[in-house]
Amino acid sequence: MKIKFLATTQSADQYAFSENKVVAYEGDHREEYDLAGFPTGGVFEGSEGLPSGVSVIRGVERVDGELYVTLTQAVIAGQYPGRKAHWRESPIIDAADYDPSICYVIPTGMAGVNDYEIVQGVDVSGNTGWTVRKIETQE
Repeated sequence: MKIKFLATTQSADQYAFSENKVVAYEGDHREEYDLAGFPTGGVFEGSEGLPSGVSVIRGVERVDGELYVTLTQAVIAGQYPGRKAHWRESPIIDAADYDPSICYVIPTGMAGVNDYEIVQGVDVSGNTGWTVRKIETQE
């Protein structure tokens, strides 16, 4: 299975994959999506959401027998002074290479900035997600 991520304000906490299944975790809740029956040329019409209502699967395609699944990854506003970080979708990766501690979506608006990092953060409303911030220097 191949996967990619879209930047959204809400998402599953993490995912797991096995053959044609995607498992999304939200807190103590586990939601399994079995995509084995998704046909080549099929049209994805949506999936059941998590208890919070978040729809984590945003697209499914089967190409030459291989599943391509678009998932969500939570982001919050950038926290780099004077810069607005926006996000674009991730590259496609093998599901076997997925690591929940990695931000796959890509920040934009940071051209020419070399002292930023991508970290998990909390915004002023208490939402959590990946964000861009200035690297803290030790003096």
